[in-house]
Amino acid sequence: MRAYNPLYLDDVMVSLGAMFDYAVNTCGESLSGFYTQFLSSGVAGAISAGNPKYLCGYSGVELAGIVADRTGKHLPDRKALIDMGSPEYWAGWTLAYIQWYMNVGFKKIDIIDLYNKYSTLHEADLSKSIQYASKAIRKPDNPLKEARKDAHMTQAKLSALSGVSLRSIRAYEQGQLSLANAGAEGLGNICKVLGCPMDRLCP
Repeated sequence: MRAYNPLYLDDVMVSLGAMFDYAVNTCGESLSGFYTQFLSSGVAGAISAGNPKYLCGYSGVELAGIVADRTGKHLPDRKALIDMGSPEYWAGWTLAYIQWYMNVGFKKIDIIDLYNKYSTLHEADLSKSIQYASKAIRKPDNPLKEARKDAHMTQAKLSALSGVSLRSIRAYEQGQLSLANAGAEGLGNICKVLGCPMDRLCP
């Protein structure tokens, strides 16, 4: 199962490539620092959850501005000069593909390690990047826990907002109960609160 509909994939790859190239090479941000901002801004979680607004509603430059605004960092107002051949663009472009293909949270992917693979992987087929990522990333065992963390939400808050008992949430995350066997209403409420499609939680 992939993170979201593949029709959005090209848009996300281009947007993330442009976002990182713009932030680093036009605005002077560090790649690692801006990636940390990206992870904490909610944008990464929205993409992971398949929110169409973030999959295709913004350009890379607009996403960079949203990330900066939400993390209290002002980017200089500079003309967008996107270099699609830069290592930063490639890292963002490939990052998007790995996240979609493996359906993991962005925080599982080390963008600096990926960036350092530019010289050996940037001309290779994307399958080579997936081979690298498969070795470097341990796919999470529980999709509910991963989606909840991507949404920056505690078990207690998810329980309160979804109406599903805290005991059940814990049991689903620990594998003691199968979320696939949860009632349709409860599962629907969890998906609504987390902003993710049902098939992400029940692959």
